[in-house]
Amino acid sequence: MERALRLFADGNITLGDIDVNGNGKPAKTPHKHNKATGKESSALLAFSEANWGSATRAYMRSINRHGEELVMSFSELAHNIALKRRGVPTWTTTVPVHEDNSEDERVRI
Repeated sequence: MERALRLFADGNITLGDIDVNGNGKPAKTPHKHNKATGKESSALLAFSEANWGSATRAYMRSINRHGEELVMSFSELAHNIALKRRGVPTWTTTVPVHEDNSEDERVRI
C-alpha cells in the first residue's frame, strides 16, 4: 500500500493509468527516465528487492511481533471498508496499538 500511495503522491501514476475494466491483465509498472542511462525504464519504480526490500522486511517484523490476531483485525477492517464502499452494512473491530522504539516507522505500526 505504501508503494501505491508513493506512486500517486510522486506523480508517477495517475488514476487514468489504472485499468478499471478488470480485464484480468496485470498492471504494468510505470516507466521513469533513468538519468544514468538516458533511457525510460520500469525498474526505477518496480516493486523489487532493491526498491522495497528494506521496507517490506520492516513491515514483516511488525506483523510478526503483533501476531495473527492483529493481522486478522486489519483484514476485518479492510473488509469493512470494502463493504462500506459498496453500500453494505459493516461491523466494527478495535485494533490494539503497540509502541516500539525502532527507528523505522514501519516497524512501529
